[in-house]
Amino acid sequence: YLAPAMVRREVPDATILHFTHIPWPGPRYWGLLPEFMRRRIHEDMCTCDIVGLQTLADVRNFLHCCETMLDGVDIDYGQCLVRYRGHTTRVRHYPISIDSAGLLEFVRSAEVETHKERLRPLLGQQTIVRVDRSEPSKNIIRGLRAWELLLERYPDFRGKVCFLQFLVPSRSELGVYQTYTDEIFELVESINDHFGDVDWQPIHVFYENNYAQAIAGMYLYDVLLVNPIIDGMNLVSKEGPLVNKGDGVLILSELAGSHEQLSEYTLNVSPTDLEGTVRALHEALTMPVGERQRRAAALKRIVQEEDITHWLESQFRDLMAVEKGLL
Repeated sequence: YLAPAMVRREVPDATILHFTHIPWPGPRYWGLLPEFMRRRIHEDMCTCDIVGLQTLADVRNFLHCCETMLDGVDIDYGQCLVRYRGHTTRVRHYPISIDSAGLLEFVRSAEVETHKERLRPLLGQQTIVRVDRSEPSKNIIRGLRAWELLLERYPDFRGKVCFLQFLVPSRSELGVYQTYTDEIFELVESINDHFGDVDWQPIHVFYENNYAQAIAGMYLYDVLLVNPIIDGMNLVSKEGPLVNKGDGVLILSELAGSHEQLSEYTLNVSPTDLEGTVRALHEALTMPVGERQRRAAALKRIVQEEDITHWLESQFRDLMAVEKGLL
């Protein structure tokens, strides 16, 4: 965050864009840091010509933070501008995305095809999939609890629907992460013991860093559950709809950054709303085929039109406009 001011001192005429991948908190959260630290971060960010963030909500938070923390600042909320110490900073949102063409080619590769064939025997009449790093912010345990409640309340799903959990090890050297992973496996074992039998297990877990296997799982899902407590963007919610075989339903946390782009065609849940997640799973599993197809096609279109190339081009286009005095 201090780098833009360092560059500005060495190259005063530089045109600078700084992009931040994670959510930008509102002013009250910055209060967890000492005053000199939070003020210095925002002062130095305001030496940029463009501050790039993931979502419009992040843009609003940045503007509000500058208004709250910086003396003598002029905020234009309509144009998303910060004028500070004689310099104008444009604050823009550029939602990061994926390499659509590259991923569509990869999903057809021999490596992914092999994993598809290995996974097919585990599929039910319908299959719920989730792909996560094993960490608390991904909200995995609440997702599994929702599946447990669904099986309790709707016995007809037993033996027919399967849940594939692709879990990527993350920071396992830290106690809180390892404890969370242990809790996930304990809950999976409990659910499988309670509801499963010799012929059917409600949950299958894959605990490894295997991208091709995860992509194969996303190709095969009928329901993709993405319910993080908070995420800057969450690329699984874009990878899944792009590679899916055609009519899978995406359940998406309202606090994932991708929610701003995709929410019209997803089933939206508050990440802490267990009952709401149960209802969303039931709705996804019982949704009429035509509605599933409509939503899935729209999600594919959005992800392809606003892919990683679009993300990069948007930033370079704005940089050139600043350079020419057009922005």
